[in-house]
Amino acid sequence: ASMDGAVPARMQPGVARIYRTDRIEVTWAPRRCTHAAECFRNAPEVFDPDARPWVRPEAADPDLIEETVRRCPSGALGFRHLGAGSR
Repeated sequence: ASMDGAVPARMQPGVARIYRTDRIEVTWAPRRCTHAAECFRNAPEVFDPDARPWVRPEAADPDLIEETVRRCPSGALGFRHLGAGSR
């Protein structure tokens, strides 16, 4: 972030990024993220910190994404099932 106070909205406190397909929505709260790397160790096809966007929920089955998000130790990642297959 720059020092002049012009912080992009996505980097403001508590602002979560949302990544979705028609089957699952993944949220990320940057301020909560401790960079434990559980997400990209478990599902590198979905979570790639070097890519933009770094979360690609279309790259894997929603069940794998759910399992991976549940491993996040900081709680920065969240999920919600969407559409006909939602629980």
